[in-house]
Amino acid sequence: MLNIIAVVFVFSFLVIVHELGHFLAAKWMGVRVDKFSIGFPPTVYSKKIGETEFSISAIPLGGFVKMAGFIDESLDENVTGADYEFNSKPVWRRIVIISAGVVMNLVTAIAIMAFLTYSEGEQRIPTTSVAAVPEQGIASQIGFKERDKILAINGTPVYSWNEIQDVFLQNLNTQIFFDVLRDGKQITLEYKKEWFGEKGGELLNIVPLFSAKVGDVTASMPAGKLGLKKGDTIISIAGQPVSDWMEMTEAIRAHPDEEIEITYQRDGQTLHGNIKPHAFEEKTEDGKIVRIGKIGVGYYYEHLKVGLGRSILAGFVRTWDLMALNVRSIYWVVSGTKSAKEIIGGPIMIAKMAGDAAHAGWTYLWYLIAALSAMLAFFNILPIPALDGGHLFFLLIEGIMGRPLPIKVKLKIQQIGMAILLSLIILVVYVDLSRLFF
Repeated sequence: MLNIIAVVFVFSFLVIVHELGHFLAAKWMGVRVDKFSIGFPPTVYSKKIGETEFSISAIPLGGFVKMAGFIDESLDENVTGADYEFNSKPVWRRIVIISAGVVMNLVTAIAIMAFLTYSEGEQRIPTTSVAAVPEQGIASQIGFKERDKILAINGTPVYSWNEIQDVFLQNLNTQIFFDVLRDGKQITLEYKKEWFGEKGGELLNIVPLFSAKVGDVTASMPAGKLGLKKGDTIISIAGQPVSDWMEMTEAIRAHPDEEIEITYQRDGQTLHGNIKPHAFEEKTEDGKIVRIGKIGVGYYYEHLKVGLGRSILAGFVRTWDLMALNVRSIYWVVSGTKSAKEIIGGPIMIAKMAGDAAHAGWTYLWYLIAALSAMLAFFNILPIPALDGGHLFFLLIEGIMGRPLPIKVKLKIQQIGMAILLSLIILVVYVDLSRLFF
């Protein structure tokens, strides 16, 4: 049920934001708005307020604003030349109206990113050491091993896992060199450019090796009952010294429902206590069911407080990075470097992401909404007929020629644009379904 609510909320929010931009700009520029619809027909509920009919429709995968005298995907030729019609307004006013949806999506993405940065701070993973390397994948081909410490990528020093991810993404589809500290010696590992074209080649499939420092504590679990707090560093479990998260969890997992001694540090003091890990059942890779112990602690993340000015700047930077990644992704698909199945995601994938984010918490859901809002802005501005970018293209031609294209020509181009758009939708849904089932 939560998944369904999250999906409807995400799609509805994005549609309302985008179409509200067009609606407000149209009213500001003196254009009559006949209909404001959330979702596509059939209409479920509608109410007329003033000159506009506001409606909620059954298919929650989009929406539209119907303006008087606007030749759009509805293929309406009813243009009378009245002053309140879209086509009666100067080119610059029409550009403002058409651009408003994209601008609204961008502003929304920037605002959400900025607010989350200001309220949550910048989450930083304070390690560059590797916890695990899957046998299959790019990391294994590169030559990474457990407990390698990454010092630099292509000569750029890295001091957190966040920086590793950022620098790796910036250098995708190029030759990448990793300076790594292994067993006290510095070595260099190479990511070859041709590996990027392989399935999963854009993923550095390694996970960070966290310290034995306590993050979030579940109050109802043994750690919470003992009084462990965020920032405590665990030194030993059942008399066994531990130096990192892997050693700590292995020691705890080995003692389900057994009372054991725990030693930890807090503010420079060494503290001792007894703790009884709760027993849980877990399936191993070979299908066996084993009992393991858990005490209810999470990874330790640093949350750096960020001022308002820097938060706003972070909102712009993160939104820009998302837009730039979209451009690169399209180039990779068009050039044949990556397959559409690896890069493209549609409504089914977005629905799954929305459900996952909702289960993870509101913060993650709003990050997803911000990212999707930026993506919606990017794809809507592409010069494809029936999208905002296609309408802007018509207006630019009109501005250059000094007269609009004939209505019949516009309608024909719109029909072609709708065919292209429907083909893209079919492709995206096919990719989604093939990813889901195969």
